[in-house]
Amino acid sequence: MPKSRAKAPRANTPRPSRETKLPLPTASEAAFERLLARFDEESDAPADDIGPIEIIAPSDGTAAFLDELFAKKDAYLVRDRFATIGEADDFYTKIVGVSFEGRQDIVAGLVPGNPLELERQAENPHDSNAIAVRYGTLQLGFLRREIARRLAPNIDGGDAYTATVGSITGGGDRNVGVNIHVRRRRAAAVPARAAALHPAAPAEGIRAALIGERPLREAQRDVLARLGAGRNTLAIFGTGRGKSLCFQLPAAERARDRGEKTLVFYPLRALANDQYYALSKRLEAFGLRILRANGAIDGGERSMLEAALEDGSWDIILSTPEFATYHREAFERPCNRPQLVVVDEAHHVHESRHRAAYGSLGALVRGLGAQVLALTATANDDAFRTIREALGIEAWVIDPTVRENLHVVDARNTADKHRYLLRELEGDGKAIVYCNSRSEATKIAERLRMQLGSAVAFYHAGVPSAERALVEGLFRQGAVRIVVATSAFGEGVDLPDVRDVVLYHLNFDFTEFNQMAGRAGRDGIDARIHLLYGEGDRRINDFIIAHGAPSLAVLRELYRGMRGLISGDVLRMSHEDIARTLDLQMVDGTTIGAAVRIFAEGGLVDAGTDDDGRFVRFLEVAGKVDLTQTTRYAECQAEREAFERFCGLALGADAATLEQIVNRPIYPDRVPLRGSVD
Repeated sequence: MPKSRAKAPRANTPRPSRETKLPLPTASEAAFERLLARFDEESDAPADDIGPIEIIAPSDGTAAFLDELFAKKDAYLVRDRFATIGEADDFYTKIVGVSFEGRQDIVAGLVPGNPLELERQAENPHDSNAIAVRYGTLQLGFLRREIARRLAPNIDGGDAYTATVGSITGGGDRNVGVNIHVRRRRAAAVPARAAALHPAAPAEGIRAALIGERPLREAQRDVLARLGAGRNTLAIFGTGRGKSLCFQLPAAERARDRGEKTLVFYPLRALANDQYYALSKRLEAFGLRILRANGAIDGGERSMLEAALEDGSWDIILSTPEFATYHREAFERPCNRPQLVVVDEAHHVHESRHRAAYGSLGALVRGLGAQVLALTATANDDAFRTIREALGIEAWVIDPTVRENLHVVDARNTADKHRYLLRELEGDGKAIVYCNSRSEATKIAERLRMQLGSAVAFYHAGVPSAERALVEGLFRQGAVRIVVATSAFGEGVDLPDVRDVVLYHLNFDFTEFNQMAGRAGRDGIDARIHLLYGEGDRRINDFIIAHGAPSLAVLRELYRGMRGLISGDVLRMSHEDIARTLDLQMVDGTTIGAAVRIFAEGGLVDAGTDDDGRFVRFLEVAGKVDLTQTTRYAECQAEREAFERFCGLALGADAATLEQIVNRPIYPDRVPLRGSVD
């Protein structure tokens, strides 16, 4: 790449008047503003394919931006529950200030569904970010400051927000509160059924948003042709060969053009969540209604999902099999019946038949009467036969490509990981170092930066979206050479020239392992996958899983302990405070949160947030409740199972075996690469 680049243009902002005495920006601030101005000019491009960002020379911008990034590293690690609300298209919150100025009589007369207006009050003397909530000419109150601070820039940039009354709380001896559902209409968005994002190329708009200008591979074209012909289709592709596009493109185009729905199954919540964030970001400009459905979504998101399933106001739902199985009746209603069902990682239909949801998945799919697309990188003779029989597969496409340019470097259990990184990542090639936590990614990047300078950046979900996009842009252009990241640097980051991928910590399942490793060498040139994890990482992952996936014994103990803390029938404590008070082994706030969701789904408690904060209300229950039949419990057990199976190979297999898992698909013998059942 060139050693220097043209400077990005200055932001086109009004010059202050002579009377305005503003301090000059620091070099860091000025450089970051120039980068951000360039990013804003490219904002119509999807964040996962932001195009040819013009990066200024390291001496005049890139280094300054990275200085700013690292200076704010601690702030990015703070778990702020409002940190990403500025990126959300829907969320639930409550109005603050409804007890002032005689507003109680007004709000007491509201009913769910009443339309509300959000009014930006830039001249508010108490808060320049203030956003008032109005019912007609009546002001009810405000959005809380933490939310308004993140929404105000969006409104100033042209986005519009509306709201409706969700529920009324309190009454009697308590003040009345109002929970509201806020919706965002982005300035660049088009109606959900608009002909296209780009009028000049209506058929190419969605495809360009998903993969840019790259042509489809032959195998992808063959899959899409079989879907277009109405056939139930199985695609067996190796990692990094474009399986996801085979469902993303038809799902989005069918929703846009014909109003058809697609239901996508993933074996694990984490996989569905990764795809949800990536797909939402890529397709946000098309107005598609993309939702996720699993046992871990919070109350606001669950309410939004329930509302969508009431009237069919969704286009794509990314679900675990457990969730769809337990909510089968909802998906069988005419307004919710999908026209396309996608089973990703379809080998689980064969390998996980003892999971109740997979055992009945074939019956569920047949009951929905939808066309089927199954996707996998692993289908031997037995799996191929099982998938075909269970899902009614009529045609298949096998891409036998072996990515011979990928080479696994076995550095498991290396004592000095930092020294290893410095030695192996010196040179000019791009590298991604994957870590399991935000704090570790930040710490490792900071240590590398001390010796490698502005070649290094970090990336995780706590970093604001604009900064994340800039890091990716710098990495694409080569101004940053090494990104230390969590799995947030994942779906949609399809860079051709990554020479090294380092798995610093042990993954949680095969799919994550394959996806991360498969991001190396997509240009066909030699690339390395470094296995830097070790046996000690297994104990860390076991600890994390145990906290988020409580066993039945732990659930029983938590239920008894939490009931002992209630006042009346309600417990009002944060999850962290409950965990500290009960002081049980292997229990923290995450465990309490998982337990509350399981209890709520089992009908043992009612949980939520009202004017007095978070609450758990214990319900009267007749008879015995089987918590193993809840979505969240089943998903937790699936995660345990996936990790145990993964560890056997990831820690025990030799490098050659692991290399084969990454670089080639597993497909049946004596089966044609293109086939159909007449």
